[in-house]
Amino acid sequence: MAFEESGEGSSIFGSIGDSFKGMLAGVVLFPLSLYLIFQVETCEQASAALKGALPASQAKAGVASYVTGKLSADQLGGEFVKPGKYISYSQSSEVYAWEETSKEDSKTKKTVYDCELDWISSPKNPKNFKDPACKSKPFYKATVDDKSSVASDAKVKAEDGKTFSVNLSKVDLTSAVPSVSPGSGDLTKGIAEGDYIYLTQKCASDQTEGCERISVSLVPVPEESMTFVGSVSGSSISEFTSAEGNKFLNASVGDYQTTMKDIQSDDNTTKWLMRLGCFIAMWVSFNLLAGPLLSLLSFVPFVGELGKAALSIVFGVVAFVITAVTILLVKFWYIWLILGLAAIGYAIYKRKAATA
Repeated sequence: MAFEESGEGSSIFGSIGDSFKGMLAGVVLFPLSLYLIFQVETCEQASAALKGALPASQAKAGVASYVTGKLSADQLGGEFVKPGKYISYSQSSEVYAWEETSKEDSKTKKTVYDCELDWISSPKNPKNFKDPACKSKPFYKATVDDKSSVASDAKVKAEDGKTFSVNLSKVDLTSAVPSVSPGSGDLTKGIAEGDYIYLTQKCASDQTEGCERISVSLVPVPEESMTFVGSVSGSSISEFTSAEGNKFLNASVGDYQTTMKDIQSDDNTTKWLMRLGCFIAMWVSFNLLAGPLLSLLSFVPFVGELGKAALSIVFGVVAFVITAVTILLVKFWYIWLILGLAAIGYAIYKRKAATA
């Protein structure tokens, strides 16, 4: 049975009071979103820092260099997987446990608490839940720790026969080097079912409270040649330090040109995702700043919820426009500077012409 939280915080005045607290978060979040946009547009990316890299045979200080060849390393295994030709191994656990939920009742405007079973990475003790009926639910803990590791003693044998050492923990692999889930034949324990490993057959066959599932991700050593772009010195490949002081060591499958295309593609994807995050942050800030108004609308019968939705859409459009304009201002600042100087010059010219 769900539990309703009563008291002043659930009344119209309490709701508006809480929204004023949210306004403070909105005041901070809006300028923060602008700052984040600036950081996204000005941060140095690997594709730019590593552009123009030289082959290992022509490596020189201050310029990125690369090696193309076959990668080999010590065999790598894990708690659930037999040792094999892997670049990296990682595992994370989830428990089918009780989780507290909350929502606002559309009629009473009170916060309603309940609990439900779900796959959770870090279950909380139901004794701390607010719903009295949920406090007595059993507490299930994860028994498997999250872990990750990379292969040691990695070597890249170039086409000319020369061998270079590389620390795989420092390497940023592109999305063209895929990860895989282990099959039944790869396991030392557990039962593979879909993308997860279960500790018992019962849990693999049916979702039962208290069951635990483990997500294991493996990055196999590619059969094809790989290109490592960073800084080649002697017989080792290390991170390249750019003029801005950032460190880069990237790798992908294929030759240098293919690798740089993969790096560029990943950089573009990352930048657009970060832009989306900045837009969402700005949108949320507007909703927080308008919190008291939105709280009042929620108590208006019939049209209140429609008004809240309409305002949120308007805030979204405004946030999108501001985000886009800010990106343009940062990305093409010199154009705006030229236009500004031209406008000032034109204004001075018009003033002199008027006084002549």
